[in-house]
Amino acid sequence: MNGLWNPSYGRYHIWQQPWDLAVTGLLLLAALACAGLLAIGLSADTPLILFIIIAGLLCFAMLWRWPVFSVYLLVFSALLINQWPVPGIEPITDKTHLFRTLSSFTPVQLPMTPAEMILGVGLLAVLLPALGRRGSGFYRGSLFGPVIFFLLTVIASAVFGADRGTGTGPFMVQAAWAEARSFIYLVICYVLAANLITNRRRLHVVTWIIILTIGLKGLQGISHYLVERRIGVQLESITGHEDVIFFGTFFLLLAAMLLFGGDRRQRIVMLCLLAPVIFTELATSRRIAFFSLPFGLLIIGVGLFQTNRRLFFRIAPIVAILLVTYIGIFWNRTDTLLGEPARAFRSQVGTTSMRDERSDAWRDLERENITGNIRSAPLTGLGFGRPYRFYVPEPSLVSSGFIYWTYITHNAIYWVWMKMGAIGFIAFWLLLGSAIVQGLTSFRKLSDSTLRVLAITIAGLVVMQVIFSYGDLGLTYARPMIFLGCMLGVLVRLPDLDRAADHSRLEQTVMDGV
Repeated sequence: MNGLWNPSYGRYHIWQQPWDLAVTGLLLLAALACAGLLAIGLSADTPLILFIIIAGLLCFAMLWRWPVFSVYLLVFSALLINQWPVPGIEPITDKTHLFRTLSSFTPVQLPMTPAEMILGVGLLAVLLPALGRRGSGFYRGSLFGPVIFFLLTVIASAVFGADRGTGTGPFMVQAAWAEARSFIYLVICYVLAANLITNRRRLHVVTWIIILTIGLKGLQGISHYLVERRIGVQLESITGHEDVIFFGTFFLLLAAMLLFGGDRRQRIVMLCLLAPVIFTELATSRRIAFFSLPFGLLIIGVGLFQTNRRLFFRIAPIVAILLVTYIGIFWNRTDTLLGEPARAFRSQVGTTSMRDERSDAWRDLERENITGNIRSAPLTGLGFGRPYRFYVPEPSLVSSGFIYWTYITHNAIYWVWMKMGAIGFIAFWLLLGSAIVQGLTSFRKLSDSTLRVLAITIAGLVVMQVIFSYGDLGLTYARPMIFLGCMLGVLVRLPDLDRAADHSRLEQTVMDGV
């Protein structure tokens, strides 16, 4: 089987063989040439540069030949590889530089990250064959309209910021890219997953990657906690801020599997990994984790209420009793590990620590500035690449490494309105609202339990992402946007996979009858 893989129809086309062979041959020749130069060793810096070129070319060749691996690699990297360092800890996942530009850690002066190169190669591998067939092999999916509408508003905000904008300072292209890139990642990942996760085997691989990688992140969190205890310093966090979204996804997926069915082996493995994931979720000390998770579980509850009300009314009182008991025990013990969820909710009625008090005070100042900036340009927004106006002064965050703090706010939901205006804000909610409706609708209509579990889990993930982004930089982190984009692409593929499964069962029934 030679030729480029047709991501939509799952077969090879003979006419594509010459192009496929030509690209692969050129890559191999380039790799051999670089290897020869590397053996010669032209200078002290040359071997490193050539090694990077060879590795890049081989990676390019692999992703071009098997583009579905771009989805596997992106999901794995988004879940495991840190985008920003964890202060006080130097895990190996901080040293991969996947989300840093090549010019920042290699002699290659290219302002592009390895993650962006993976995204680019995967996108080309999907689009070029589709263009050759005049678009007949390109799968759009039910969310394609909202996705493209949102992408257009992102581009318009960047153009508006560059042209005139309404911020307080000159346009800065690096800041504009920092603001817009995660949204572009989301769109590309949607296209990749929708066009490449075309059968149950590939979906099964993605699900296993999610389960095992989040479980590995939980085990890594335990290691980080032991380091924290050994050095005797109270760290702000033992994982990346955005990791709590992935832990929440793990909990939603497991709850859905226990309630609605799914793969038995995956369920067993998740139960084995549950303890380290719970421990790391508690030890990472992120209040937003315990605000977002209940909303995701609420989506699971809605699904249970729709499909099995008898079981719902059996479980709901037990959950309520356990929750009241927990609050009663840990309301005044928020300084313990098990008291972290209680700390999150108690902080809303009375601060529990100086850290929480400073954080809340800073966000109050930021909220005032967001409100003032939205009122100054409610329709157009400020535009990407323009700093926002400080109606009340905020303490600088440059020392913490957040160099674009005058462009990007922690409240990422209203930041979208502040920067992209009313139309961008509408496009944002249209996309997320459509995804939630798609997830709940698919859950209700699909016949396969594994697919139903994924549908409602993805709907819950979208809700958690919204809640997380209300309190943190959830929309400008690359990792959650890559993961969310891939999951939205998977979501729109579920009905097709369900129909394929029904067709296979029908054929088997006919054969058995014969």
